[in-house]
Amino acid sequence: MFDFFRKKGNNPEESAKDGGSQNAAGATASGRTTRDALAEFTATPLPDAIDGLLFRVSMADPTDPTSSSGFDAYAARLLSEAEAPSLRAIAVEHPVELRRLNTTGLFWSIFDDSTISAGNRGTILRIESVLDRLALISKALEGDEGTAFVSATTEGACSELDWQVLRSIANDANDYLTAAERDNKLDTQYGTTGTRGGNWDLSTRLAAACEAMVLPFRLEYRFACDAGTGTIVASVSLPTPDVFPKSRFSRDAGQWIDCTAQRPAAAAAYALRLAALIAAAAFGTSVGVTRVVVNGREGSIAGANVLSLEFGRIPFTMGAMAKIRSGEFSAPATECDPATLFDMLHLTHIAANIDGEGNLQPVEPLAVELSVPYTPVAEDTRPLPEDLRGMLHADIVSDLDVMSEQDAELGARYRAIMEEKDDSLLLAVAQLEDIVAETSATAAANVVADDLAQPSEPRRILYCENVFARYLTSLVESDPSVRYVRASDIGQAARSSLSRIYRDMGDLDAAEAQARACIELAPTSAPAYNDLITCFAEGDHYDRIIDVAREALRVAVTGNDIAYVYYRLAFAYWQTGRLPEALACYLRVPEASPMGEAALRERNDLVSEMGNSVPGSDWDPVACLRTAGVPLAPLDDVMEVVGRALIELCDANMPLAAAPLASLVASTQRNDILHAVAASLRQGV
Repeated sequence: MFDFFRKKGNNPEESAKDGGSQNAAGATASGRTTRDALAEFTATPLPDAIDGLLFRVSMADPTDPTSSSGFDAYAARLLSEAEAPSLRAIAVEHPVELRRLNTTGLFWSIFDDSTISAGNRGTILRIESVLDRLALISKALEGDEGTAFVSATTEGACSELDWQVLRSIANDANDYLTAAERDNKLDTQYGTTGTRGGNWDLSTRLAAACEAMVLPFRLEYRFACDAGTGTIVASVSLPTPDVFPKSRFSRDAGQWIDCTAQRPAAAAAYALRLAALIAAAAFGTSVGVTRVVVNGREGSIAGANVLSLEFGRIPFTMGAMAKIRSGEFSAPATECDPATLFDMLHLTHIAANIDGEGNLQPVEPLAVELSVPYTPVAEDTRPLPEDLRGMLHADIVSDLDVMSEQDAELGARYRAIMEEKDDSLLLAVAQLEDIVAETSATAAANVVADDLAQPSEPRRILYCENVFARYLTSLVESDPSVRYVRASDIGQAARSSLSRIYRDMGDLDAAEAQARACIELAPTSAPAYNDLITCFAEGDHYDRIIDVAREALRVAVTGNDIAYVYYRLAFAYWQTGRLPEALACYLRVPEASPMGEAALRERNDLVSEMGNSVPGSDWDPVACLRTAGVPLAPLDDVMEVVGRALIELCDANMPLAAAPLASLVASTQRNDILHAVAASLRQGV
């Protein structure tokens, strides 16, 4: 019955009129490239793209070369082996977004790592690795031509290139080994430059190298750099055997053969090649690095340690690198031969255990003594670098602690008051006033005691809403001899709660007094200004909000804090009739911030109200704010303090004190390399 349509669809003349058959991305089959094929995975939801490919390949007409291709067939083979069809059920509960990275050309799956099971995470990453290998196969097919048409590909050739990709990951090791000869673009942060060959220099160079690596499997890593001993320890994720090909095309046999039994050996060989590449990158950070230890974690950075290798600089550069440069390290015969690769690496020490089937088994990492202790800030009594003490108004590392728990019993008492406050606001006020009085008396006694012990260093009480506020004291205190006593977290919470309760009771004067007390104790914390802003909003004192918000922006440093202040400032300008300033402030609230949706809605209403007065394309919102005296947070002097403290603390072997600053700088610059440095400073190996 349907032969008529089949004949019509297969009529060459009809195809010629239509310009050839079309694929999902709109490219004609005759002109479709491997890049077009890869683009289809990001053009639609990933489960649809995968199922669409599998369906198209399954329905391909063997006699019609335009209905599929070797590249498509191999993609379908790998995706089926990776159990890709199961992604749809996972994506229903855990949305998965696929992106293509501009830096490496590889794919990156975005999902909520905190809510997904290990099994589902593994499935997503298996699929991601398939797409990455296809991207690398595509690059190999393109060669010098720059374009590879899928019609010219065979499934067998794609299989051979896949194995070539897997065994060649260390081929760029020499480029990483010689990186110390090149400038470090991240060594200087906001006017402060790290010591060449120091911890900051080593850390940023190594992270930059790892982020630049083009690998067929996702690389998760952490490291510890110790310039003092010339040692770098790196922990890296290793792909598990089940992500390697189950089958491969044998040109000699002219058919596909099962290689399931070789997967553990292939995984072990890949692990050694990856370790060599990481070692090259680590030695390439500085000529002062003489020892590198690479620990391999199974499946992810949180997995069991299954490999620990110690490299010495000279054996590696003279021995292992010779094998890599000659091509012996990536020879086809070594694809599943980790024993031969072990011999080529000239390792100083090894910790590995391989079972009868070739699987790497858990082992203890090699013991390494470093001069970089990961001591919690609250417990670290080492003296701070001399030139940081005045700027940070602190003498030892633990002086910077503002996050450790203080009085658990008092905290429980405060929470009980807040849970029952609605029963009697007056009783809650009295109880909270008691907490304020008690904590104030304790803090004052501590100040007196410290002043008596160190009369040359006057004491002040300081509350910090977040860890960053503790580093910014030089912005509000010019006397470098001043030292700070940490205020009670519960005492500050009680003041803030009192301000809100007084506001609810209609006593705005009392609310304002408590809000100002919060600011006085926390002058470097932008959130401390929020109660006063809200208090003025209750009384419609928008001019006063503008003044307070400007002060808050001078110390605002985190993205959310900055966005919140600009949001409140925008509305205040709107209510005082200064519409261009209001619009300029709304434009500084990112849509992804907690206030982003509300800010966008209000901004649209503002634009509607402005009508013909909406600024033209030549309007500069930044210049508008500068003219209005609105700080453009984060301010340069704030980030100069952050940059100086970050680099000097890192170079002084104080990673946990430096870590939050690295996270802040990374977020401010949206820099993945700095995020990796921050994670390593925070977590070590």
